[in-house]
Amino acid sequence: MDDFKTFLVLRQIIQSEQLEALSQEDSFTLEPIYYQLLRKFPELEYPIWRALADFLQLELIDPHHITIKPDLARWVPARLAYQYSLVPIDKEGDRLEVALADPRQFEKCDEFALLLSQQSHSQANIKGMLTVIPRLTTPSAVSQMITACYGIGADKVQEVIEGRSVDTDTEPAITIQGSEVVDLTAAEGASEEAAIVRFVNQVLLEAVKISASDIHLEPFEKELRVRYRIDGMLQSEPLPDRLKNLEAAIISRIKIMAGMDIAEKRLPQDGQIRLTVMGRPIDVRVSVLPTIFGQGLALRLLDSQITFRQLDNLGIPDDYLRLYRQVLKLSHGVILVTGPTGSGKTTTLYASLHELNRPDRKIITVEDPVEYQLDGVTQIQTKPVIGLNFASVLRNILRHDPDIVMIGEIRDAETAEIAISAAMTGHLVFSTLHTNDAPSALVRLLDMDLEPYLVSSALEAVIAQRLIRQLCPDCRIPVDVSEGLDDEMRGFLEGAKVYEAKGCPECRQTGFRGRQAIYEMFSLNDKVRQMVLHRTDASQIRQEVLNLGMRTLRHSGLEKVKLGLTSLAEVYRVTRDETIDMQTFMKGS
Repeated sequence: MDDFKTFLVLRQIIQSEQLEALSQEDSFTLEPIYYQLLRKFPELEYPIWRALADFLQLELIDPHHITIKPDLARWVPARLAYQYSLVPIDKEGDRLEVALADPRQFEKCDEFALLLSQQSHSQANIKGMLTVIPRLTTPSAVSQMITACYGIGADKVQEVIEGRSVDTDTEPAITIQGSEVVDLTAAEGASEEAAIVRFVNQVLLEAVKISASDIHLEPFEKELRVRYRIDGMLQSEPLPDRLKNLEAAIISRIKIMAGMDIAEKRLPQDGQIRLTVMGRPIDVRVSVLPTIFGQGLALRLLDSQITFRQLDNLGIPDDYLRLYRQVLKLSHGVILVTGPTGSGKTTTLYASLHELNRPDRKIITVEDPVEYQLDGVTQIQTKPVIGLNFASVLRNILRHDPDIVMIGEIRDAETAEIAISAAMTGHLVFSTLHTNDAPSALVRLLDMDLEPYLVSSALEAVIAQRLIRQLCPDCRIPVDVSEGLDDEMRGFLEGAKVYEAKGCPECRQTGFRGRQAIYEMFSLNDKVRQMVLHRTDASQIRQEVLNLGMRTLRHSGLEKVKLGLTSLAEVYRVTRDETIDMQTFMKGS
């Protein structure tokens, strides 16, 4: 398609030098140029397919304007949808519209019509031949629509249910690492086992593609539910019919991968899977719990090769960042990061250690578990079963002459006391604590029966944070906030363009893509230290640090609203446990 190459250059979608380099790399491939370009430049998918449609004088269906109709799945079996990469999008009479990504498939409409008519005659009262009307859309849209219409791995499930053989020659996208490598291809003739293997692989692969942090497999009386946690929120996944029939095989497969006892179904179990997914090493922590309807599984996905964020890229406000970097220059003291589980505390701590990591410093971390590997840092994972907990490690860690110590979490008085003692003896100590806001961390330490003078002397700074979802830039819509807000809040947002979530295929209809942290932070001055010594309650400490310039989490979130990054509803969802003092709020603005 040399003419199409020229067309792309004229449209300024691709440069001629890039096309020449691509032709040299793939000189022996029979793959069309548009698929070669997609592999090389995935970010140009829509412009390439827009140009392809114009070049071939076809209509390109915008995936944002396609409504998925799962009831149409009965007209196109999952096996054929996956095989030909097509998905039904509308039907009227004997006319069936299907979305395709490859224009070469347009020539096979008669073949599709024959295949689909043969399938449909056994399922509905169709006397004549179906007429297949092809519509062109992008490959990613077709893939997303197939999953939404049929469910994850529907073709694999259908193969098992129909008792057909499975193609085991396809190169798997997932491989398992470890001392005992589990072969992801099944033995010849073991069709059901091979299909289950590929279905589980598909569930894992989809989770990595959409950047899910967790996978939940939950058995109920009449269904097996699969949910992904994306941007902190659980989302149910469409699944094939009759998946419940394969529940035992699916759970056994995952337990084998995690090195668990598949015969034990009465007790909780924990395991780990080390995978390579699309060339990326992924650690999967697996937990099994017995429920009244079967074994429930929770899988936590950890990308061990994740690129660490710099402090500059965490979204910390400039004034907070300057203050925090001054604190990081201290030679000793305790720095606490507070917030609930899943609020990004570990990311902030790792970014801090990454900035402090130099050849002339020794850094030791004690974690449960070690989520990511830091080059040049000594990391220790606790093992409570054998007595290797935070306190026991910390009692011996100072003999290794560290300059900086990071404790994954202060969970009890003993750990807190050792952390404070380490800071008092000349070490910089980082740790996390579960409190709703930053000032409450001081009272929480005192509630652990620590001496007030120790807390007052050792603690240097406290950060509280939450993760807030960012609006999808492809579908966010402006909203009028003149109604429903008081005068002061309207004054704060005056002149800002405020958006709310809508939903589109790019964000999986959620209206949000990605997350960013919001913060409140303060360092202790003499007055705050005196308040700690006198065991002043949290509300008074909070008022004092607000007077010193600390901004609340809600204020931090509303600043993101002014920038168009998130919605008011999201800010109130994340900070609903926080009341707002408007006078202090407006003063901080």
